[in-house]
Amino acid sequence: MFLLCLGNAYGQSANTGTVTGKLIDAVNGEQIDFAGIAIIAPETESIVKNTTSNNGGEFKMGNVPFGKYNIRISYVGYEKMLITDIEINASQPDHNLGVIRLKRTGNEMNEVKIVEKKPVVKYTPDQIDYDVTASVQSEGATATDVLKNVPMVNVDIDGNATIAGKRNSRVFLDGKPSDYMTSNITDLLNILPSDAIEKIEVMTNPPVKYAAEGDGIINIVLKKGYKVGLNGTLSANTGTLGNYNMNSYISYHGKKVTINGSYAYGGGHSTGVSSSLSQNFFLDTTFYHNSYANREGSNNGQNLRGSINYDIDTTQNIRFTTNFNLNHSQGDSYSDTYYLDSNYVTSNLNTQANDTRNRSFNYVFDLNYTWKINKRGEQLDASVTYSGNTASAYRFSDVNYLDGSNQPVLGRLPINQINQTAANNTGLLAKIDYDKPLDSLHYTFNTGLSANVHNNNNNQDVQNFDQATQQYLQNLGLTNLFRYTQDIYSGYASFSIKTDNKWSFRVGSRAELTDVNFNVSTIAQQYNIKPYLNFFPNISIGKQFKEKYNIGISYSQRIGRPNQGTLNPQVYVSTDGKTISYGNPGLDPSFTQQVDFSFGAYGDNWGIYPRLSLQNTKHIVERISTIDTTGITRNSYYNLGTSSYNSFSVYGNYRPARKMQFTGGTTIGRILYQSSGNTRLNRNGISFQAKAGLSMDIPGHYAFEGNFNYYTNTSAQSSNHGSVTSSFAIRKSFLKNKYRVRIMAVNPLGQSSYTTYLYGDNFNQQNYSTSRNRNFSASISYNFSKVTHPVPGK
Repeated sequence: MFLLCLGNAYGQSANTGTVTGKLIDAVNGEQIDFAGIAIIAPETESIVKNTTSNNGGEFKMGNVPFGKYNIRISYVGYEKMLITDIEINASQPDHNLGVIRLKRTGNEMNEVKIVEKKPVVKYTPDQIDYDVTASVQSEGATATDVLKNVPMVNVDIDGNATIAGKRNSRVFLDGKPSDYMTSNITDLLNILPSDAIEKIEVMTNPPVKYAAEGDGIINIVLKKGYKVGLNGTLSANTGTLGNYNMNSYISYHGKKVTINGSYAYGGGHSTGVSSSLSQNFFLDTTFYHNSYANREGSNNGQNLRGSINYDIDTTQNIRFTTNFNLNHSQGDSYSDTYYLDSNYVTSNLNTQANDTRNRSFNYVFDLNYTWKINKRGEQLDASVTYSGNTASAYRFSDVNYLDGSNQPVLGRLPINQINQTAANNTGLLAKIDYDKPLDSLHYTFNTGLSANVHNNNNNQDVQNFDQATQQYLQNLGLTNLFRYTQDIYSGYASFSIKTDNKWSFRVGSRAELTDVNFNVSTIAQQYNIKPYLNFFPNISIGKQFKEKYNIGISYSQRIGRPNQGTLNPQVYVSTDGKTISYGNPGLDPSFTQQVDFSFGAYGDNWGIYPRLSLQNTKHIVERISTIDTTGITRNSYYNLGTSSYNSFSVYGNYRPARKMQFTGGTTIGRILYQSSGNTRLNRNGISFQAKAGLSMDIPGHYAFEGNFNYYTNTSAQSSNHGSVTSSFAIRKSFLKNKYRVRIMAVNPLGQSSYTTYLYGDNFNQQNYSTSRNRNFSASISYNFSKVTHPVPGK
């Protein structure tokens, strides 16, 4: 079939050529979608070919017979443009008209006002694009808030974002792993202002230019100052839960230099309750552990980002970006753990109070160079990124042992413990990418190299209060220094074809050499894992039918490497001595093979996008818990045999009126775990996610948006059940869209709660948690944009 399609493409290319280009606004540089482009025969004024610009403002017309033509471009609100004397012949069959700037009709604007409504979501076979700038709820929000409404993305109670049903999703920022921005991505997402985000890309089958780790990528694309002149946003938001944030974004675009900057400051207050009910059964006895806890805390953070973009000439560009992020948090938690016998009578009670304080500081310096070698699309990109982060954590714990009558247990003194952790991590990423069209725009070759070097140091100091000496003494069993390095060297190559009859093919492979070593100060053994080399093929085939349907199939291989948390063999014992956790230095990486089938159908006001995904993983790494006869829980990580995850997703949108749109969809999947060495881990389960949304413009410069979300998930030893979450927002614009006021309600119908069921050989456990997150907030934003002069086309 592949050779037949190639032959067909060549046959259709005889004595014909192509015309391509890109349309933008002459004043503000915005891409112009859905404009009409027609090829006109000058002698008869008849239309030879016509098309419309796509969602990026680009257009392409193939199979244009040799001859001399005029090109007519038109779009509502813009002056018509006529390009004359375009000759297509054997010596020059392909014409790239470059960037074409359309002028607005009858306007001399000193202010840029973008009032046309853009689609929020765009679907392609391997990717979903979520336009943050087109969402009402995104204004004055944070990245975490935005992610909750992105199709196929789950955000759990702790703020961790994953692709629906995936176990090892990765979060990227501007195409680079997020661990270069912060040691804890959730901290950054909680403070990163949505005003600095352009769009979010959900990649179910990432191209080989991206790292092969993980089974999917959530890429957050930040704004780079694409407008002409000076523009920016100032916003402030506050809510009934005590949360607040203040965001600012500013950009200046001159002829050669673009300067961008953003600053955000925010914080919040959180409370929640949880319970854990455990039944432990052995041959001769059954007993129960029931724990009830509540927590309260606050956090605040700052994020400062700046970049300078310089056009050396019309083909070369250099950009320097830096980001600084500072976070603080503190909180108190209290728990009561009841130990009950087989008759459900309390035998012992442990009470514990914790005081925690955390601080982190992250910084990034990024230098990028781009060289557009020619107008046919040949391009070279090179970048160097250096990052570092420091983090400190302090926890004071007070544990008391009581009997069934709530009296102190004789011989068991209270425990007062101080646990302090200091981490210092650095990373260096250097990469180079080269794109080369081989035959007009039909064939493209891509290749690149990268080096990714990480160094992590984690110093843990634990002290217990000694009743005899009345002073704190170091706990030598828990105090340690953990050093970890991971170096990954990569290279990739891919080849893609786009035919005139709407077929697209992409085949590529990525090679990664991994070198890991680590050691623990309390263990004499040095852990030097033998470097391993892996290859990851990637194939994608797509077909467009009549501008209304598309189909796609893709195959890829991915890797899941054990990280420092899962490998660290140092034993961690909880303050009350009832939980023991440790890593497994013998872990192997997991390998995933994935096949995706996609289909898209769309009309003028609707679209539906089903997707079937088949995924199989070998040596999957999972956290496993066991309980012994004394009631002590041990947690560690193991390579299971295999797991398979098959899912079906369908998402879509419907626009019953020009200013109203419904969006929604669901993902349902079945996961199966199989282990030849441990049959107790052979189990299966269902994961499910559903999202629904409504957005509309209301007369009087109002806009409304509402969203509902729900998801459940399954792991090797547990199943998770979430609850329905909802959010509603209404916005009012004033003074020609300069000022906007938004009122938003999060979970007005109820609080978020999560239930997890955990199963073992000799225990069953139910964990329940709820967070007080019903919140009503108000925000105000000011947008400004001053135009200096249009930038001439390149």
